[in-house]
Amino acid sequence: MKILKFFLKLFSIAILIFLYLLSSFTTFLFVPARKRRKALCFNCSYFVRKAIKILGLKILVIKEFLPAENKPYFIVSNHVSYTDILIISSFFPSSFVTSTEVEKDIFLGTLAKAGGSLFVERRKKTRLLKDLKQVTDVLLQNINVVVFPEGTSTNGEKIFPFKKTLFRAAINAKIPVLPLHIRYTSIDGQLINEKNRDKIFWYGDMKFFPHFLSFLKLDSIHVNLKILQEIPCEFQSSDQIAKIAYQVISDAHQKI
Repeated sequence: MKILKFFLKLFSIAILIFLYLLSSFTTFLFVPARKRRKALCFNCSYFVRKAIKILGLKILVIKEFLPAENKPYFIVSNHVSYTDILIISSFFPSSFVTSTEVEKDIFLGTLAKAGGSLFVERRKKTRLLKDLKQVTDVLLQNINVVVFPEGTSTNGEKIFPFKKTLFRAAINAKIPVLPLHIRYTSIDGQLINEKNRDKIFWYGDMKFFPHFLSFLKLDSIHVNLKILQEIPCEFQSSDQIAKIAYQVISDAHQKI
């Protein structure tokens, strides 16, 4: 029965990915360039909500702050797995900022491009102005931008210091920062602990496909998404905003 359930989930996800890519391809063909990224983000959010049901993700949203509708945010969050992207996208259609390494990956890069993602080169300062302008322009198009400012996914034990550079885009666009905290609480009825967390958490040198195939064997994953108080960007430096965002997300993490 478990094997049948696994293959049914795998087949369902494969079909969903095919439909997602087909829909995105249609968007590329028929939606004008100035509206295309936003359309791709909303298209991605729609299919993500379908994927979440198939994958057994049960999300509890905790609102310490009620985000305004029809208002873009520079969204920042802690990061422990690729499923973080699904969780955030399901509630906030967004352009996710990721690395050029992901862009070069045939599978993950294609999925990211189809969802309107932005690709930045964090290791080259010569790309700094270009990347900042790109992120700022997307915010000015009334599109949410999501950044994982730790710069990588982690094992969830602590929040790593935030990289501050891209926070300048929020200042340039005069867009508030919206901090989120993601906490996975249980797997198949068992509380998250050091022994079972890697069934969900994806970090370090873990390979995507073996991890994802193992992930498909899980029945249910409960997760809390906490929406924290927005941070206005007026009259603040990127360093100040990054420190405030780090502090509020770290505080939420330490309350666990």
